[in-house]
Amino acid sequence: MNTATDIEIIQHVLAGNTEMYSLLVNRYKNKVFSLAYAIVSNREDAEEIAQDAFVKAFKGLESFKERSSFSTWLYRIVVNTALNKKKLKKWTTVDDTDLITQDEQFGFDSLTQYLKIEDQKKFIRMALHSLNKQEKLCLTLFYLSELSVKEIQEITAISESNIKVLLLRGRKHLYEELKKLLKSEVKNLI
Repeated sequence: MNTATDIEIIQHVLAGNTEMYSLLVNRYKNKVFSLAYAIVSNREDAEEIAQDAFVKAFKGLESFKERSSFSTWLYRIVVNTALNKKKLKKWTTVDDTDLITQDEQFGFDSLTQYLKIEDQKKFIRMALHSLNKQEKLCLTLFYLSELSVKEIQEITAISESNIKVLLLRGRKHLYEELKKLLKSEVKNLI
């Protein structure tokens, strides 16, 4: 039943087949984690937020009214959960670059490519961290979660025109921050 739509899966879950919820979790776990991580910049906290969001979505599934897509509804839960946790906890910035484990076998070329990508991600995260929270949130939802302006509006309750302004300003500020961080390297990164 992996080809079932989100609505079909939700109907099965609401009818009592709660095991079907795992299909939704598997379908959205990567994007939910990425969104949470983009907000809190900490792997462990993002994992906890993702888990909390899926539990909240499961418990509130009956309140899902199909006015928006399930993904938009779920992302709204993730954003609210992350922002609430961020308010409750003083977040610390750590170097969270994924470590290469000993059992992973890389050739020299793939290792070089991996390190280059991780380096790029690190500088982008640093630049994103310096933006104001609305710009960071809109850029993350638009580019990393690949949501439309309308979907971002549904999630954040920010007007569509303000989202467009935030995206424009956010891109400009991101570029300026990357330029400060990398000087001439910014052209290779973008």
